[in-house]
Amino acid sequence: MARTTLGLIAVFALIAAACVAFGAYFSYVTLLNAHRSVIEARFGIAAERVADVAEQAASLGIALPAQSTLTSLLDREARVEPAIRSMDLADERGIVLFSSDPARLGIAEAQDGGRGLTRPVRNDLNEVVGHVVVRYDPQILAAGAAALGNDLKVIALPALIGAGVATIVIGLLLAALLRRAVRRAADPGAWPPAARAALAAAERVHNEVAGKSRSGKSPPGKSPSGKSARGPAESRRRA
Repeated sequence: MARTTLGLIAVFALIAAACVAFGAYFSYVTLLNAHRSVIEARFGIAAERVADVAEQAASLGIALPAQSTLTSLLDREARVEPAIRSMDLADERGIVLFSSDPARLGIAEAQDGGRGLTRPVRNDLNEVVGHVVVRYDPQILAAGAAALGNDLKVIALPALIGAGVATIVIGLLLAALLRRAVRRAADPGAWPPAARAALAAAERVHNEVAGKSRSGKSPPGKSPSGKSARGPAESRRRA
C-alpha cells in the first residue's frame, strides 16, 4: 500500500512538473513571436515611408527606375536603426534598382539569403511595380530570444520545483488522512454514535435469529412433537 501510494505521488509530481514546463515553453514561443513582430513592425515603418514616397512619385508619372533621389532616402532611413544592414528598392522582377548599400545594385533579391521584410510599391491602378526590402541583422532577434529565455528560466525553474514539492506534500498529507480514515473505519469504538447504534441493532437482530435457529432443532431420539422416535422393528416387537 505504501509503495503504491509513493509511486502515485511521484507520478503526479512529474505530471505537475511537465505541465509547468510545457506552459513555460509555450509562453517562450508566444513571447518570441511577439518580439519578432515588434522588431519587424519597427523596421516596417521605415519601409512604408520609402514606399509612400515612391508611390507619390509614380502617381506624378515618374517611373520607378527614374526616381534616383530614392538612394539618399534609403540611406537616411537605413541609418535610423543600427540593426538595419541595407534598404533596397527592387522592381517587379526583384532586381535592385536603388539601395543604401551600393554593392547591392543590380542583384536579384531572390538570390539573397539574408533576413528581411518587404513592403509593396503600387501604382495608381493598384498594380505592384516594385518592393522596398529591409535587410536587418538576425542577431537582434537572437539577443531578444536569449534575454527571454533567461527571464523565463528565472521564473519557470522555481515554479517547476515548487509545483513538484507541493504535489508531493499534498500527496503525503492525503495518504496520511486516508490511512487514518481506514484505521478509524476498522475500529467501531471510533465510529459516530449513530453508526455504533446501527451496528448494535444489527448485532441484536443477528443474535435473535441465531437463538431461534438453535431452539428450533429437536434433541436426538425425539421427533419435533416431543415424542420418541420408534423405528419399524420396535413397532413389530410390541405388536
